[in-house]
Amino acid sequence: MTDASHAEKARHTWTLYARMYERGESLAEAAEHLGLAAEELSRAQAGLVRLGLLDTETETTVAAAAALARGLENSHRALDRLVEQHVMVASLAQNYLGFTRHANDDLRVEFYEFARSAALSKRIDELTDLAQLEVMTMHPAANWTPERLDAGDARTRRHVGQGVRVRALHAQVMLSHPMFRDRLRTRREEGMEIRVAPVIPTRMLIYDRQVAVVQADPEDMERGTVLVRGRDVVRSLAALYEFCWTNASELIDVPRSADDAALTEQQRAVLRLLATGAKDDAIARSLGVSTRTVTRLVGELTAMLGSGSRFQAGVRAARLGWLD
Repeated sequence: MTDASHAEKARHTWTLYARMYERGESLAEAAEHLGLAAEELSRAQAGLVRLGLLDTETETTVAAAAALARGLENSHRALDRLVEQHVMVASLAQNYLGFTRHANDDLRVEFYEFARSAALSKRIDELTDLAQLEVMTMHPAANWTPERLDAGDARTRRHVGQGVRVRALHAQVMLSHPMFRDRLRTRREEGMEIRVAPVIPTRMLIYDRQVAVVQADPEDMERGTVLVRGRDVVRSLAALYEFCWTNASELIDVPRSADDAALTEQQRAVLRLLATGAKDDAIARSLGVSTRTVTRLVGELTAMLGSGSRFQAGVRAARLGWLD
């Protein structure tokens, strides 16, 4: 299907919804007044159902704000489940592993209270020196001090100098801090792989997929930290990390990122197609990328523009002159 036909389909969907919502007409009445053919009505109706804008039982419209809220709630459920699983694993590691260990288990757990942060820092330094293959780090938004950043820079240099692959996931909101942006730029230049995401479930460090350092309570840093050794448990935590990494963004793909980059041509193309009402799969085909990539870019651009809808994001970008 061509971009023109996609745009026409999107126009029919929008005009049908607008007519029904503003005039209180039924689906059949609105279609008749708009002169929609049966095939056009079927496609427009399917589009409204997919967007959550049409109640299939009563064939009445749903307010866009309500549909958006439901869509956002559904999109967060999968991540919420992952976070809940992590909390469960952390609770088990902290409170119950002593009852289930057997002599042949390779599982070892150390718990560091918040007051023992100096001891934990020392253990992390030891793990840094022992890492041989890769280090994976995950950091929610935090009040980073120059001293903490300096310590992190030193560890990064030691890792990279030892030929270790180093990856870091950071909360996207941290890019609004100039000092932090500069540090990320420096670390990337020194060999660290860095991505950002709107949501980071917890603070975590994983060394060679054998040892993990995890914040005991994702919501409260002062609840302490768990250090876990054990192939099976750490592999599960590494899988959670890989999921978050796959769905995160490279710095250059984030508008006004640590690279001070303008919108890429890919982002401009996505916004232009959003303004026509095109869906993710249509945009993906047009750009020759995966639907997942498009979904990620749409989410980031919509959030950055403060838009209430995908279509509004494209329109607002045009008004701001981003598509010139």
